[in-house]
Amino acid sequence: MTTVAQNSELPPPYTERVDTVQPVTNQPIVLQTVIIPLTLKRTPVYVNCPNCNERILTTVQHTNTQKTHMIAGFVCGLTLCCMLCCLSAIPYIIPTCKKTEHYCPNCKSYIGTYS
Repeated sequence: MTTVAQNSELPPPYTERVDTVQPVTNQPIVLQTVIIPLTLKRTPVYVNCPNCNERILTTVQHTNTQKTHMIAGFVCGLTLCCMLCCLSAIPYIIPTCKKTEHYCPNCKSYIGTYS
């Protein structure tokens, strides 16, 4: 009787499971390029420079555009009769009337324009 008691306490026999599915070894490699638009402002902003791959604070340069000249001409035309044509220089002084170009301070590469 002791042999029956010992056999009933034994675990069930182990049966090895054989998978017939072969693993896939040549899976296609998918590369995705994600372009994140820059949010440039009239003031310097922190961005990753695409040229030197550094996290930088951009340097800005304000340059005159056709819009700047048109506003100056409009102000000159409005103030011509009052002899205040000198007010037409205001668009050349205010950075709001100009476009703002952002550059990397490390490698001096062009980052983008805010107008």
